[in-house]
Amino acid sequence: MIGTPVAVFEPRPPHRTGYRPDTAVDGWSSAELTVRGASVRGYQHRHDGSPRQDDFAVSWHAASGAVVAAVADGVSSVELAHLGATLACRSATDQLLRRLDEGAEPDWPELMRCASWALVEFARAQPGDDEPAARAGRLLSTTVVVTLVRPRPDGSAVASVCRVGDSTAWVLAGDRWAPVFQATETDTAEVATVALPHVPHELRAEVVELPVGSVLLLGTDGVGTALGDGSGSVGDAFAATLATAPPPLEFTRLLDFSRETFDDDRTLLAVWPRGGR
Repeated sequence: MIGTPVAVFEPRPPHRTGYRPDTAVDGWSSAELTVRGASVRGYQHRHDGSPRQDDFAVSWHAASGAVVAAVADGVSSVELAHLGATLACRSATDQLLRRLDEGAEPDWPELMRCASWALVEFARAQPGDDEPAARAGRLLSTTVVVTLVRPRPDGSAVASVCRVGDSTAWVLAGDRWAPVFQATETDTAEVATVALPHVPHELRAEVVELPVGSVLLLGTDGVGTALGDGSGSVGDAFAATLATAPPPLEFTRLLDFSRETFDDDRTLLAVWPRGGR
């Protein structure tokens, strides 16, 4: 609990067909990097029986030691938002792994176009008279933020982060929250209205340093809205727990905090440099 909690109730089962767990958790370490990830259904969706519309995917590229990861937030107004989020994450990370296998640098616009195409191809098999691209927008729209984290010999790491929509990323060092994406008010309004399968014409990755003792965090707006600029009680709680990598279930418990009015789905993916351990 942080502040005033929401009312206690038993979550309803998701009413959409197909299996969709309330909570997804992952956590592991390579020699250079430690990963934690969790996606939890928000209290509103637990109450009304909607499926969790967020998702994440994370993989290790053995040849380079890099971590590739994606976090997505399906647009709440579309029917298959939960599937759109899953398709975007899996497609983006698979494409990034293929580029690394080829010894090539990421082509971020092409990566996002591949994620978009995955939605269009899935939509093609769904009923409807509209064109597949329009159907994908109507059924599967989702934000996505993708990262490639490369370890360095000194134990630090460097991350490239690219996004479509308002899912975002931060670097946390001690109690200092540094947003990866610095945006003007105009940029913020534009980002909030964009979602796959639409891919913006202007698309680039931000590159950030991850010194030993810091952590890269990718999150959906269910995290970002509650966090704000990191100076409040949510930021304090996260900073205290994420100074080092907690066990996966403790990481998930932190994300699944109960606080009045903050009831959206929440997904958070964290990558810590291990400092040569």
